[in-house]
Amino acid sequence: MENQSQDAKQLDVRAIARWLLAYKWVILGTALFVGGAATLWTLKQPKIYEAVATIEHDPNPVRPLGSDVEDIADPVGSYWASREYFETQNRIIASRSVAERVVRDLGLHEDSDFLRRPSATVTSAAQTLLSRLTVEPVPDTRLVELHVRDQNPERAKVIANAIANAYIEKTMEDRMGSTVNALEWLGEQLDSLRQELNTSELALHEFKEEHNVLSVSMEDRQNLVAREIQAFNEALTDARQRRIQLNARVQRLRAANREDPLSVDAPVLDENQAITALRQSLREKLAEQQRLASRYGPNHPEMVALAQEIASLREQLTEEVELTIQSAESDLSEAQSIESGLRAAVDQAHDAGLRLNLREIEYSRLNRERENKAKLYEVVLARSAETDLTRMMRTQHVRVMDDALEPAAPVSPNVPVNIALGLLAGMLLGMSLAFGLRYLDRRLRSPADVEEMGVNVLGIVPSIQVDTTALASDDRRKRGRRAKDAEDNPDLTAHSHPMSTVAECCRSIRTNLMFMSPDDPVRCIVITSPTPREGKTTVACNLAISLAQSGKSVLLVDTDLRRPRVHKSFGLGASEGVTTVVVGGTALADAAQGTMVTGLDVLPCGPVPPNPSELLHGQGFQKLLEEALKRYDRVIFDSPPLGAVTDAAVIGPQVDGAILVVKAGKTTRDGVRHALRQLEGVSARLLGTVVNDVDLSSSTYGGEGYYQYYRYHYYSDANAEAAGQETLPRDAAE
Repeated sequence: MENQSQDAKQLDVRAIARWLLAYKWVILGTALFVGGAATLWTLKQPKIYEAVATIEHDPNPVRPLGSDVEDIADPVGSYWASREYFETQNRIIASRSVAERVVRDLGLHEDSDFLRRPSATVTSAAQTLLSRLTVEPVPDTRLVELHVRDQNPERAKVIANAIANAYIEKTMEDRMGSTVNALEWLGEQLDSLRQELNTSELALHEFKEEHNVLSVSMEDRQNLVAREIQAFNEALTDARQRRIQLNARVQRLRAANREDPLSVDAPVLDENQAITALRQSLREKLAEQQRLASRYGPNHPEMVALAQEIASLREQLTEEVELTIQSAESDLSEAQSIESGLRAAVDQAHDAGLRLNLREIEYSRLNRERENKAKLYEVVLARSAETDLTRMMRTQHVRVMDDALEPAAPVSPNVPVNIALGLLAGMLLGMSLAFGLRYLDRRLRSPADVEEMGVNVLGIVPSIQVDTTALASDDRRKRGRRAKDAEDNPDLTAHSHPMSTVAECCRSIRTNLMFMSPDDPVRCIVITSPTPREGKTTVACNLAISLAQSGKSVLLVDTDLRRPRVHKSFGLGASEGVTTVVVGGTALADAAQGTMVTGLDVLPCGPVPPNPSELLHGQGFQKLLEEALKRYDRVIFDSPPLGAVTDAAVIGPQVDGAILVVKAGKTTRDGVRHALRQLEGVSARLLGTVVNDVDLSSSTYGGEGYYQYYRYHYYSDANAEAAGQETLPRDAAE
């Protein structure tokens, strides 16, 4: 698939090349015309000279006061490495203000030679000057070239230098104006800042005096309050912890009081020695009671006494626990009072600190305002002094690198370039015209054009060459006889010149017809064309000869009942023929005439009838066709053009197929479409087309498909050179 795509591209390129070669004179003529017009126009143009001045932008000019002193009107600053700065400076150089300055300095608005008119205003003269100015920065440098074009080389030089100087002067004036304005503004700001600084200092002094800030500084007061708040916070934290501990102890004691004193395992009870001793005695008595209960009953005196002791111990233990709870609650109340007092002290210290913070904020604001005013006053004072010094220095960030010189040769018009461009434009215009003519041309010029219409091409018939050596004889009568001889008849070329390209092409068409349907060979063929004089008779005769040369018996029938010519080609009589056979006046065997070609018979037209189409519709023609197919292997009908009459359309459905002859460079696409519609309308079978009168020597028809034709053409040319042949006119057919 890739190879096929490459081949298709190559064919497209070759097709385009053939088109261009076909219209080479149109292209060449257009190129020469446009190139000549460009040459004349160029020679009439006035000579233009160009002067070039070069300036340099200097980011680091001399600074006598040192690098610490900054220029208030520095045009570079932090933008030196920026493209915007260069673009801005280039626009300033090419600005109207600089141009008007140059116009006034040189009086260009009154120079009629410069303006090419009597006079003009300064603004219009500046516009004229700007139209001749080009500002070009040199890449990767700080250099800028000023190109000025003018018809006068001396004036071009003067204007270029004047623009560079005017730009430098304008830059200096702008900087000095900015410096003076800045100096005036700085003076006004300095006076205002001085008054504001005095006011700030007085306000700060009044605040210190009002709040006694002079005895103890604000910072020391803040430290005292901070330490006091810290001490109170620490004490409050201890009191809060003490209160929490006592509260937890009271809760544990209360919980223990609600339970059996012996079953409570609380460390809080163990802290009291009395409670511990009572709990121990109670456990011992209970153990003794349990031991005696196994020996005595509950009413035994020892058991009763022991029960009384146990009850007394329980009562004492309960009273002791209650006293312990009351003591713990008293301690808790005391801790709560201490905590409340400390919390109040902390709140008072916080309030004092907040009030002190308010005074500190006011003090800081007044002090900060005074310091800011003082710093700003110092900065403005220093900047004012530096600005006054830079105003007197007049430093520059741009300077002239090279003055413009008087140009020695003009830069415009460029005659070689203009002529080359004119020729190129003419070539392109000619190619466009060639393509336009190609697409507007409806004629079919090659088999490829026919195949593009979807029609099969059986073969081609080249432009016919015959032997005319005898035409150089001095005997005029002999020359006339040889010109009429069959050897010089284009209709008999396949017989008289069997080794010619035409004969080989006819054999190729014969082969294509034979292999079209090998099982059901095509025996009966009608040959026609879209319009007259396209070579159908020539193709019919030569194809019949080729078929006969292959050993077939062939009958060539001239059914052109309006302009018959087949009998003339073979030098036969026409008294009897198709018309006499159809009407029954003569038998086919009697009307058919033999020729010099073995196996080929010709049935002439016969007398020309008044109604050819009706004659071909009748039963007589059907009988003629049937008898011809019985007697001959192949039958070929030479029929009139489809575009002129309908005879071929009448014969088409009655035969095996039709061959449409197309003449290269004459037959149009519309004619072929009309003929195809006629054949399709009568359901006639189209076997294919034959492209006639193809000029193989022309590159228009070149291609790989014609290799065999070139090969035979080479041999025929060699024979022609040996025999002294030359080419007959291309319209010799029909």
